[in-house]
Amino acid sequence: MKKTLTFLVIIFSVLTLTIKLNAGDRMMIIEFFTSSTCGPCASNNPYLTAFVNGTDPDRIAAIGFHMSWPSPGNDPMYLHNSSENDARRSYYGINSIPQSQFDGLITVYSPYSQALFQGYYDSRKDILSPVTIIVRDSLYGDSVLTRISVYCETMLSSPTATLLIGVYENAVHYTYPPGTNGEKDFNWVMRKMLPNASGTPITLTPGSLQTFEHRYKMNPVWVASEMRTVAYIQTGSTKEVLGVAKRISNFSLISNTGFFSVPQGQASVKNYRVKVPYVAAGYNSPVTFTAEVQPPTSGITVSFPSGNIMNNFPDSLAVQVNSTAAVAVGTYKIVVTGTNGAGKYHKIALDYLVGRNYVNVNSNNPTLTFSVNNVQYSNSKIFDWSLGSAQTIQAVSPQVFGNTRYVFVNWSDAGDTSHNITVNSTVNSYTVNYKKQIKILASALPSGIPVTVVNGNLFHDSGAVVTVSSTPSQVLFNGKQYYFNHWTGIGSGSYSGTNPSFQVTMLSPIIQTVIYDTVNTGITQNGTEIPVKFSLSQNYPNPFNPVTKIKFDVAKFTIAGLKIFDLSGRLVSNLFSGNLSPGKYEYSFDAGNLSSGVYFYRFETEYFTDTKRMIVVK
Repeated sequence: MKKTLTFLVIIFSVLTLTIKLNAGDRMMIIEFFTSSTCGPCASNNPYLTAFVNGTDPDRIAAIGFHMSWPSPGNDPMYLHNSSENDARRSYYGINSIPQSQFDGLITVYSPYSQALFQGYYDSRKDILSPVTIIVRDSLYGDSVLTRISVYCETMLSSPTATLLIGVYENAVHYTYPPGTNGEKDFNWVMRKMLPNASGTPITLTPGSLQTFEHRYKMNPVWVASEMRTVAYIQTGSTKEVLGVAKRISNFSLISNTGFFSVPQGQASVKNYRVKVPYVAAGYNSPVTFTAEVQPPTSGITVSFPSGNIMNNFPDSLAVQVNSTAAVAVGTYKIVVTGTNGAGKYHKIALDYLVGRNYVNVNSNNPTLTFSVNNVQYSNSKIFDWSLGSAQTIQAVSPQVFGNTRYVFVNWSDAGDTSHNITVNSTVNSYTVNYKKQIKILASALPSGIPVTVVNGNLFHDSGAVVTVSSTPSQVLFNGKQYYFNHWTGIGSGSYSGTNPSFQVTMLSPIIQTVIYDTVNTGITQNGTEIPVKFSLSQNYPNPFNPVTKIKFDVAKFTIAGLKIFDLSGRLVSNLFSGNLSPGKYEYSFDAGNLSSGVYFYRFETEYFTDTKRMIVVK
């Protein structure tokens, strides 16, 4: 009695959770957990096998994950891919076998029976799926290209989900039992998950079609003719599987318009197109289409203006929906069914919204938040709003994560950070765009020295080229004269070297430390002779790579500067800026951070300025 009550509660819970997900036809999946060392698995698995093999293959799929227990834990199918078997086991918290997950939502414990599986199947079979999945495999030598197309048919209040793709071997036979439970034949053995057992995040918006491709190599231990692919979409909150598909065995069905919104109180006409985009190799059976309105509603009619039979593939046909002014506000499903000559059918649901519209509010970066009507969201969110209603959308800016910051750029409708929108029948999406900024963490040594790192400790746009320098180049500190000495950098793209000024492309946060010393190592005074006039000599060697000497004479005390410019006149390096006493000087210039080309160096004082050309060759 307890088991029966539990069974009824589970079915009721499933119906409660999924009753609104009525769209296209449903294939279900059983993910089962087993081992060749598990005695109860050997006695229970035949019931699962009989149920799956006795059910329409267009309505059920199965994939088996093998475990490393019970002892001795040497199941060869587990050892073949232990990490992905373990990952799915951990996802569901499986700690005893045999055990199965029916559509991710129902846990099936032993003892198994065909009646048990049939009951769960019957509780789910008429709940139409909100997504259509199409699986296509192409073999190229020893590699397989798998293409998964996902079409979202209707609104999901939480549109984020995960696409899981399992590559399994339909039947694995051993001459002798590989484990301790006597089993020699194993069905639907998971061999590989694409790209891995974590799957691929996916956002499901009404009417969207997304295609994912993966290429993998056949393993020598696999039997190529037995290899199959199953794709399924699973929600993160309830773990419910929304839709499942295996490789096309007949025909597929999607719509190129998922929904239309029309005003309430006036007659309207909308034309959808239902498509058969792919068929199985050799398929040639005509497909006949019918349609029904759910719920049946007076004032809404459906017709096929160009006929309801499709003979050539790929092809499409028109589905026309007419509504009168008397139709009440609401969301109506136009369920189109395509049936071939063998009685195989597929369904697609078209949403017809009267006086309402689906609106997707999202961010260009799925990790960032935004606000809708004063409620914050961190993922794409779909709303079913009344036409003419006012809603408030707001960016959250700035958003700081350590040394990375995101700031508001614009909304897709050119609205301000926070603004009101009026829901209409034509606009279905609002996207807030943020830009990424990265900080340069800067400091100077010795600690406390009064110098400034230009552009340091600031956020800069990602990808921007930023010039970093320190000023002044010499400073009195604690009674001593300090001079710029060198930079040390940490992080990708950072700079370490003796150039007072350098450029960095902002790709990730970097740390830059400027070092000052009491000895001016960049510029040296040669002897004690006092020149009779100011002069600037040609650098030597020239061309050079990467170091050259620049000599200049100072006739009397002055404020001086030595700078490097590129051909466009852009300052690329500020070598020296400060006071100089009379004397003959030499600067050792390292062009290690410059590319090959022609540059100019300029010596400037209060009394004298001269510019000469230098060539960097690398």
